[in-house]
Amino acid sequence: MDSKLEKYLDNTDSFIKQEFLENNNSKLKVDTSYHKVEYDYSWLEKAEETVEYLDAIVRDPKRFIEQEEEIVPVEKAKKVTEESIKHLATHTYLIQEFDEKRGTITPSKVLNINKEESFDMYENRFIYSLLMNLQMFIARRKELTKEGSNCRINKLINYSASTKVGKEKINIDINLTSDYYEDLVGKDPKGLGLEERVERIQFIIADFLKSQFIKELVSSNVTMVKSPIRKTNVILKNPNFQKALELWEFIEQYNVTDKVEENENKKYEDESVFRDTFDEAFLLNYLIMNNDSKPSKSIKKYYIRKIIKDFIENNDKYDEKSFKKLINNEFKSIYQDKLKREKEITKIFNKEIERFNANNAKALEFLV
Repeated sequence: MDSKLEKYLDNTDSFIKQEFLENNNSKLKVDTSYHKVEYDYSWLEKAEETVEYLDAIVRDPKRFIEQEEEIVPVEKAKKVTEESIKHLATHTYLIQEFDEKRGTITPSKVLNINKEESFDMYENRFIYSLLMNLQMFIARRKELTKEGSNCRINKLINYSASTKVGKEKINIDINLTSDYYEDLVGKDPKGLGLEERVERIQFIIADFLKSQFIKELVSSNVTMVKSPIRKTNVILKNPNFQKALELWEFIEQYNVTDKVEENENKKYEDESVFRDTFDEAFLLNYLIMNNDSKPSKSIKKYYIRKIIKDFIENNDKYDEKSFKKLINNEFKSIYQDKLKREKEITKIFNKEIERFNANNAKALEFLV
């Protein structure tokens, strides 16, 4: 306890403290509520773990050469290739004229081959489908878990008491409230909170979906894939696609109850040492309130009582009559001394007034 507070207890007569506590009638009412809610965030951890592998796929997507073959009139052929010649050799009916002297042939039609790079392959459609599903999945989880895992404890304590010291009645009524809140998720090693982590993942996925790779798939109106996913060589052997498949299966199989709650409410009247502590605090507040330059009548009474008690316990020869006589004589003597001192003080004071007035008169004469 602080030394400033200790002095109030140390300098207070034990009779006051004893009567205060003996007459004290106190009640301590406690009302507590405990609420804990926890969400499963394994989906967020799984998404965070996989984004770097998805990033590698989106940055360098797989392409294949899409080849379109058609038989066209020779004048419309863009380019005569080796494949065109081989095709003509096996389809001689397309030869219009043969010049033996020159050793040339004139075809009527030839095979025309158009080659274009395309992203429209199963593995790429799998990634596109995964990103779309992941975007919807995270938006749903975010909404369901927006409260965040947390623990909240509320306490209300009411302490009321009344006591009596001598003729003085003392009352107190205190309401003490406490509100404790703890975020059970906290921050990740990068210092990001839950909301920041979810927003980061959503931003990355949205960025993936804006990539040229995905835009081309969308413009081609590709068909999204569905489970079961075909285990192609790329999906089974490429580390990036392996992680993508893990995420797909995780999302598909995710069936966790998002919210687990615990609630506990208690209302009771405390009669333990806890209440005794409040009783002592009540006493201390009373002593602080009465800590002024002019002691209260009750404190005067206890000082006198203490003096009498100490005297009687150490002087057996005095009975009530002789003690009263002693007190009267001492009181008269001390009181006369007090009157004498006051007269001396008044005499000195009057002298000083007279001297001041005389000096003041001389000063006025000098000014005139």
